Amino acid sequence: MSGQVFFRLLFSAVMGGVFWAAVYFYKDREGRENTAGRRQRYLPFISGIILPVFLLLTAAVLLAVRVEGTQYSMMALLFSLFLHISVYYLVLLALLPVLRRHFSAMACAALWLIPNYLYLFQQNYLELPAPALTVRLPMGAAAVLLAVWGGGAAVVMIYKIAAHLRFRRQVLAPAHPEQDPEVLRVWDAEVSAARFQKPRFRLVRSPAVGSPLSIGLFERTTRVVLPERAYTPEELALIFRHELVHIGRQDAWSKFFLTFCAAVCWFNPLMWLAMGKSADDLELSCDEAVLQNEDDAHRRRYADLLLTAAGDGRGFTTCLSAGARSMRYRLKNVVKPVKKFSGGALVGVAFFLLSMTSGYVTLAFATDDGGALLFDGQDPAACAISSARDWVSEGQEELQCLDEGGFAAFLAGLPLDRLAGNYSFTGGDREISVIWDTPKGALSTLFYEKAVKVVPLYGERMEASWYAVPGGMDWAKFDSFFEPQPALYLVFEDENGQRFADINASLWKLEQGGVVLTDRTGTPEDPSGVFGYEEARRVRLAFSLPVRAYSVTAEPEGGVSQAVLPEQGDVLPLADAPALYRIRAVLAGSLGDYQAEFRFTVDQAG
Repeated sequence: MSGQVFFRLLFSAVMGGVFWAAVYFYKDREGRENTAGRRQRYLPFISGIILPVFLLLTAAVLLAVRVEGTQYSMMALLFSLFLHISVYYLVLLALLPVLRRHFSAMACAALWLIPNYLYLFQQNYLELPAPALTVRLPMGAAAVLLAVWGGGAAVVMIYKIAAHLRFRRQVLAPAHPEQDPEVLRVWDAEVSAARFQKPRFRLVRSPAVGSPLSIGLFERTTRVVLPERAYTPEELALIFRHELVHIGRQDAWSKFFLTFCAAVCWFNPLMWLAMGKSADDLELSCDEAVLQNEDDAHRRRYADLLLTAAGDGRGFTTCLSAGARSMRYRLKNVVKPVKKFSGGALVGVAFFLLSMTSGYVTLAFATDDGGALLFDGQDPAACAISSARDWVSEGQEELQCLDEGGFAAFLAGLPLDRLAGNYSFTGGDREISVIWDTPKGALSTLFYEKAVKVVPLYGERMEASWYAVPGGMDWAKFDSFFEPQPALYLVFEDENGQRFADINASLWKLEQGGVVLTDRTGTPEDPSGVFGYEEARRVRLAFSLPVRAYSVTAEPEGGVSQAVLPEQGDVLPLADAPALYRIRAVLAGSLGDYQAEFRFTVDQAG
């Protein structure tokens, strides 16, 4: 298991535990009726505004900074939301009858709101090593699909918001503040019992409604609306408690979020069915809170209210009346409640599963070839390799390109797909970085089994672009252009043969065919080494290239240089005192033999 997957596993488990505790303790707090020095009795379980605001801000930022590939990022974000919301809600729809039978209404309502936290999995700290499935689309289709998808979602949201505002105007235009002292007395008592400290919502009456309801997304503009009919004090208490539960839990915003989900998945007909079921669960959860700790008489009175109320819950309103499809079920739960599990563990497990499955499917947009992409639009012939390194091999091998022109041609013909999503691709079998000197500056390319990362190390943003390699990288062809640079890896052992330390010897001088490639003999730079010669008794030598011959000399402090003969298996015995070691070797390279000198020291500990 990679560190990233483990971190996501840990994060998901902790957050799942938080959700479990929230459901369990919220229900307990809502049951307390004392008012002195307490927090607000009804609070939102999950804010319904998080994911919509995240998506809108992300789109605004991408459009404002005009990052290249904005359409691909937005398309990938919409696709990820669509996939997870659709699959999650369809599974929830299938399981809903069983869940309602055995778990509290609060837990069932909370399950509809969990996808609000999908925004978390767009953050870098929760990135995955690699996608499990990549869906390919034509490059030219991204802009068209984004326009159709985003346009459809915008039309749905604009229509729903306009319908809400129109309904609000119809309800509140003829409304007037409530003035009956007896009604206001019951109202003030219920507001106090709900522990609202400085309520900004108001109570009004309107001839335009047939059932009590609350309307408004923001507390200062929210109105609790009574129809023009008389209620007993007991009925008023139940009505007000119902609407205050909705206001405290911010269920209007929950409805807004569920509408947003339907808009994102507007072409999935089953999502509209899911939205209807979710609204029913919000009302069932409210019924459950209103009747908590109440006796049978109050329950029958509340059932009578549901039967006599004939309301309209258009827009993001919360309405006491029950729709025809949910009336029977609501009455059954009101009159004959069945003991159920709180559902905290269920909500925690649901979040855990949603978290652990998020991001494993992504989009890739098919392109032509790697020429323009991997060189950031520059001529490959004008780019030269300044360094190459294999980060996964032992010792993080430095590589030498044997044919830069051929390698550039190989990359130019490499089929690539522009990859969307949040992935690192680390932890695989191969990870090779190549730094290029280009006319614009240094350019980094990192090659993985199924992806390539391009990072221009010039300009202001230096943003990375990811490309998928359909079918995977042809490593046999790739490796034919490189060989390891001359290097010497050292494994130190103590007198019992136990591994003591691993280092690379310093490359001090390198020649090939009479040409000096590296020369540090005139510099005061210290060679690599280890401390603790009392423990390090021998060292195993491992050259990066086939070795034709080598010799070793040791220069003890204050002593005379002497040749050291390796033992069987290239094991070098070490002196009993601090010393500098020089290894001169002839290594076989693809373009001729190398003459190399390596150095390392074994010094006194401390």
